[in-house]
Amino acid sequence: MEFTVREMSSKPDTIYVRYDCACGCKPGVEHRKGSAEVEHDQCCCGNVHFVGPGARRALEEYLEARRAEDAELGGYTVSEEELATPWGGSVNVAYATPAKPRAH
Repeated sequence: MEFTVREMSSKPDTIYVRYDCACGCKPGVEHRKGSAEVEHDQCCCGNVHFVGPGARRALEEYLEARRAEDAELGGYTVSEEELATPWGGSVNVAYATPAKPRAH
Protein backbone atom coordinates (compact mmCIF):
# COMPACT_ATOMS: atom_id res chain seq x y z
CA MET A 1 0.00 0.00 0.00
CA GLU A 2 1.16 3.49 -0.78
CA PHE A 3 -0.33 6.02 1.62
CA THR A 4 -1.06 9.67 0.93
CA VAL A 5 -0.99 12.19 3.77
CA ARG A 6 -2.94 15.39 3.11
CA GLU A 7 -3.45 18.34 5.43
CA MET A 8 -7.12 19.24 5.57
CA SER A 9 -7.71 22.87 4.60
CA SER A 10 -10.74 23.16 6.87
CA LYS A 11 -8.80 21.68 9.82
CA PRO A 12 -5.13 22.75 9.72
CA ASP A 13 -4.21 20.52 12.68
CA THR A 14 -5.70 17.43 11.00
CA ILE A 15 -4.42 15.12 8.27
CA TYR A 16 -6.24 12.68 6.05
CA VAL A 17 -4.37 9.40 5.50
CA ARG A 18 -5.57 7.25 2.61
CA TYR A 19 -4.52 4.90 -0.15
CA ASP A 20 -5.87 3.86 -3.53
CA CYS A 21 -6.82 0.20 -3.23
CA ALA A 22 -6.37 -2.16 -6.16
CA CYS A 23 -10.12 -2.91 -5.99
CA GLY A 24 -10.95 0.74 -6.76
CA CYS A 25 -11.83 1.98 -3.26
CA LYS A 26 -10.01 4.85 -1.54
CA PRO A 27 -10.15 4.12 2.22
CA GLY A 28 -8.99 6.90 4.50
CA VAL A 29 -9.12 8.32 8.01
CA GLU A 30 -8.58 11.67 9.71
CA HIS A 31 -5.94 12.09 12.42
CA ARG A 32 -5.55 15.23 14.56
CA LYS A 33 -2.10 16.48 15.55
CA GLY A 34 -1.17 15.26 19.03
CA SER A 35 -4.21 13.00 19.32
CA ALA A 36 -3.88 9.73 21.24
CA GLU A 37 -6.84 8.32 19.29
CA VAL A 38 -6.31 5.56 16.72
CA GLU A 39 -8.65 5.70 13.73
CA HIS A 40 -9.21 2.98 11.14
CA ASP A 41 -10.93 2.12 7.89
CA GLN A 42 -11.48 -1.21 6.15
CA CYS A 43 -11.91 -1.68 2.42
CA CYS A 44 -14.53 -3.96 0.88
CA CYS A 45 -11.77 -6.38 -0.21
CA GLY A 46 -10.55 -6.84 3.37
CA ASN A 47 -7.56 -4.47 3.52
CA VAL A 48 -7.57 -2.47 6.73
CA HIS A 49 -5.42 0.37 8.08
CA PHE A 50 -5.09 2.09 11.45
CA VAL A 51 -3.53 5.53 12.03
CA GLY A 52 -2.23 6.97 15.30
CA PRO A 53 -0.09 6.03 18.30
CA GLY A 54 -0.45 2.34 19.05
CA ALA A 55 -1.80 1.64 15.56
CA ARG A 56 -0.27 -1.85 15.31
CA ARG A 57 -1.62 -2.98 18.69
CA ALA A 58 -5.08 -1.66 17.81
CA LEU A 59 -4.94 -3.36 14.40
CA GLU A 60 -3.94 -6.72 15.90
CA GLU A 61 -6.76 -6.51 18.47
CA TYR A 62 -9.23 -5.66 15.70
CA LEU A 63 -8.10 -8.61 13.55
CA GLU A 64 -8.32 -10.98 16.52
CA ALA A 65 -11.87 -9.82 17.28
CA ARG A 66 -12.86 -10.35 13.62
CA ARG A 67 -11.06 -13.69 13.14
CA ALA A 68 -14.27 -15.74 12.71
CA GLU A 69 -15.97 -13.14 10.49
CA ASP A 70 -12.93 -12.85 8.21
CA ALA A 71 -11.99 -16.54 8.05
CA GLU A 72 -12.63 -16.68 4.29
CA LEU A 73 -9.83 -14.13 3.78
CA GLY A 74 -7.21 -16.73 4.73
CA GLY A 75 -5.42 -14.65 7.34
CA TYR A 76 -3.61 -11.35 7.07
CA THR A 77 -0.12 -10.01 6.50
CA VAL A 78 0.46 -7.12 8.93
CA SER A 79 2.85 -4.23 8.21
CA GLU A 80 3.52 -0.82 9.67
CA GLU A 81 5.34 2.37 8.82
CA GLU A 82 5.84 5.95 9.94
CA LEU A 83 4.50 8.66 7.63
CA ALA A 84 5.76 12.26 7.61
CA THR A 85 3.20 14.87 8.65
CA PRO A 86 2.89 18.42 7.24
CA TRP A 87 3.58 19.90 10.70
CA GLY A 88 6.81 17.93 11.15
CA GLY A 89 7.28 14.62 12.86
CA SER A 90 5.48 11.48 11.86
CA VAL A 91 2.40 9.37 12.46
CA ASN A 92 2.23 5.59 12.85
CA VAL A 93 0.25 3.58 10.29
CA ALA A 94 -0.38 -0.16 10.60
CA TYR A 95 -2.12 -2.09 7.87
CA ALA A 96 -3.16 -5.62 7.03
CA THR A 97 -3.75 -7.29 3.68
CA PRO A 98 -5.69 -10.54 3.41
CA ALA A 99 -4.28 -13.64 1.71
CA LYS A 100 -7.56 -14.02 -0.24
CA PRO A 101 -9.12 -10.58 -0.79
CA ARG A 102 -12.86 -10.29 -1.34
CA ALA A 103 -14.01 -9.36 -4.85
CA HIS A 104 -15.17 -5.75 -5.26
